[in-house]
Amino acid sequence: MMLKEKKQEKSIETVIGKEAVIEGDLTLSTSVRIDGKITGNIHSKGDVYIGKSGVCGPKITAKRVIVSGEVSGDITSSNHVYIKTKGKVSGTVISKGIVIEEGGIFNGHSRIEGNDPKHKESS
Repeated sequence: MMLKEKKQEKSIETVIGKEAVIEGDLTLSTSVRIDGKITGNIHSKGDVYIGKSGVCGPKITAKRVIVSGEVSGDITSSNHVYIKTKGKVSGTVISKGIVIEEGGIFNGHSRIEGNDPKHKESS
C-alpha cells in the first residue's frame, strides 16, 4: 500500500507549505497537500492530504482525506478517511469508511455511508 500511496501523492497539484497560514475557505478542483495551517473550510473534488505539520479546521469536504497532522472539525468524504500513525482528528467524520492506524487518534463521531440507499440514515 505504501507504493500506491506515494504514486497517488505524486498526482497532487496544490501544496500548502509548512510556513503558510490561510485564514479563509479553500476550494479546489484537484487534490491538495497541506503542511501549513488552514483556519477555514476546505472543499476539494480530489483528495486532501494533511501532512505531519498540517493543521486544519473547521470543515473538510473531499473525495478522500488522509490525516498525518491534525484536524479539528468535521470531515465529509465521498470515499474513505485515513488517520495515519501520528494523525489526530477531533470532530465528526462522514464517509464510506474510516481507517485508523495504530497510534492515530480519533475523538468524535463517525457515520459510515455506503452506496446502498438502504444503509443510509434518513434525516
